[in-house]
Amino acid sequence: MSKAATSPLILFSGLAADANIFVHQKTEFPELIVPEWPIPTSDESLEEYAARLAGQLRSRNPCVIGGASFGGIVAQHVAHHLQPLAVVLIGSVRAPSELPVCARMARPMRFLVPIIPVRLLQCLIRPLTTRFARNLTPHLSGLAKQFCTCHPQVFKWSLLRILDWRSVPTFACPVFHVHGDRDYVLPSKRTQPDRLIHGGGHVISLTHPAEVNESIRDVLNQLSDASVTHAVDES
Repeated sequence: MSKAATSPLILFSGLAADANIFVHQKTEFPELIVPEWPIPTSDESLEEYAARLAGQLRSRNPCVIGGASFGGIVAQHVAHHLQPLAVVLIGSVRAPSELPVCARMARPMRFLVPIIPVRLLQCLIRPLTTRFARNLTPHLSGLAKQFCTCHPQVFKWSLLRILDWRSVPTFACPVFHVHGDRDYVLPSKRTQPDRLIHGGGHVISLTHPAEVNESIRDVLNQLSDASVTHAVDES
């Protein structure tokens, strides 16, 4: 059996969200691991945080790692320490230059992040997570559900790290990127995904699970085929 076929699949959820963001992927890939977000220290850098995550996951290596939105950014920095078989980005970006203009323009206002009333905002937007809202506006409802499950401290730290993000991590493995063509949070026109999902918003793991699962399966199959070919060439 190839290394890719037996290696863990590890996905990081979006901006401080929980494992429910990948509920449909867990059905398709029962061995999927979605790590919980450790509570960061207030001054912990993205690289320090990624190194801490990598230390917790080192026993799972070699693995395939990835993530949705901010989770994809974190996955790339973790990859710098773990050197996994591949990185899978789901509605994420590869570099700070691919962030929307509004995110970069908001950097001077980062001092306001610590006073964001996260708990109050979660209460106010909770109606958007109802079944009626999901049927009416699945993209917005998916974002609301993600926000309502986040830990305020992790959310604020993550938002600050997005605003601070300047450097592109280095690692040797390939990157596979799937994105929605109607993603207004991280617009697809600013990045270059390998696969663009028609009608997909920002939370495609929830709204377009079949397409996302197919993309992940394709990645695992490609890695498995490459591993088998390498083994044959060495023998």
